[in-house]
Amino acid sequence: MKNRLISIVTAALFIAFSGFDVVAMSKDYPLQITAEAKGTTAEIRISGVIHQWQNSAAEFKKQIDGIIASGIKDVTLYINTPGGSVFEANEIANEIKRFSGTVTGYGGALVASAGSYLALICDTFEMAENGQYMYHKPMGMISGNEDAIESNLKLLKNLTKQYRTAYAEKTGLSEDEIEAKWSKGDVWLSAKEAMEQGFITSVSSKKEKVTEDQKALFVACGAPNIPIEKSKTETKMKNRNELIAKLKLPADATDEQILAAVSQATEKAGQVEGLQEAQATALKEQAETLVDNAITQEKKITADVRDQWVKMATNDLAGTTAILKAMPAIAKPSAGLEGGGTPQAGRDKWTLEDYQAKDPAALEKMIVEDPAAFAKLEEEYFNK
Repeated sequence: MKNRLISIVTAALFIAFSGFDVVAMSKDYPLQITAEAKGTTAEIRISGVIHQWQNSAAEFKKQIDGIIASGIKDVTLYINTPGGSVFEANEIANEIKRFSGTVTGYGGALVASAGSYLALICDTFEMAENGQYMYHKPMGMISGNEDAIESNLKLLKNLTKQYRTAYAEKTGLSEDEIEAKWSKGDVWLSAKEAMEQGFITSVSSKKEKVTEDQKALFVACGAPNIPIEKSKTETKMKNRNELIAKLKLPADATDEQILAAVSQATEKAGQVEGLQEAQATALKEQAETLVDNAITQEKKITADVRDQWVKMATNDLAGTTAILKAMPAIAKPSAGLEGGGTPQAGRDKWTLEDYQAKDPAALEKMIVEDPAAFAKLEEEYFNK
């Protein structure tokens, strides 16, 4: 696999093994590459967009020289990149290939494009459980006269062929199968899918921390599945004992079980709230129907006191129904009732039935102007 990496660079053909704007994205996610000795192993870390490698090349090569001189042969390679320049990725790979021992690879949240090709030089490659792997055809921007364009197009076709062969040899898939997959565009795989298809050798039980910047990078790359940043509850679970007690879970409940119970409780709470709202709406509708019927059909109350009666019916539908049922229809005030509706002396012993029978207009006025007196009549009526 290692002998198939390309070592050609041409100024007329800029090939970025990626569909995004490498130059623009590299400003927000610059290439970061380091190499240092960790015991008997060289630890190399690559992150950010693979662009402007020349800014890091001299220092990186110096670090590699020192590590090799110390006798270290094996490498652990960490990759978390959306990809970038094919040629720069190849130069980085050539530096790593200088080590004579085993190259053990680890993938973070994103191993894509030229990053996925870098992963091919590893003897083994493990990805985070929530990591995503993406590969596709090399892409290029060709400029120049017709001779230059024809020459560079041939180079691009050769690169595509060699990459297709490299992926096929790594995975065991045929070149026709690789062609069929990437001819449709970017091929995005979960860590599990990448392992099942042979691009990587294992999946870690650990999840990579997903930051807001990492999420933005997935969006910029056109990933179909944008990872969700882990919440404080998921990452820290400081109040786990309190949650376990409130949710009535066993003391040894896992974070996943706690989160599932919280989600279920939240869903139930939402259902209860929705039911309560529906019941309140239905009750108000019943109250309005009751009062409107008393106004328009039964002629027991007048429209100017509708809101007060609706409020009363909403608070006590059964009691208000009973009051309205017992009330007679509104009669014209008679001369013997001293003003028809104006409270008069001598009525201090009148009951609710007396007002309903003798002066319903006065009763309506009392409800509006003296609700305390009406409440007293109502209480005497229901408690006698």
